[in-house]
Amino acid sequence: MREVCPMSDDAVLQDPFGLAGVLDHRHYAQRLAELLERGKTVPPLAVLSAEEAYAAAELLGQYALLNPTAGLNQLAATLAGRLYARLGA
Repeated sequence: MREVCPMSDDAVLQDPFGLAGVLDHRHYAQRLAELLERGKTVPPLAVLSAEEAYAAAELLGQYALLNPTAGLNQLAATLAGRLYARLGA
């Protein structure tokens, strides 16, 4: 059985998205999906340049192709698609 090592208090205080306490990939994917839903109600704010967003979309797309049926990979594909759509690609 894998031992879970919680992050330090300092790291948790710097975790505005609540991802520090995730236990496994399934929980992480679930938390990211919840953040996506919450993001639909918040006005968009540019935090990345177009170049950074394109690079992130490329990396997410490559990750998604490694195992297309896995939940986290499907989430990566969805995120990549959204980034490309916002970039007009």
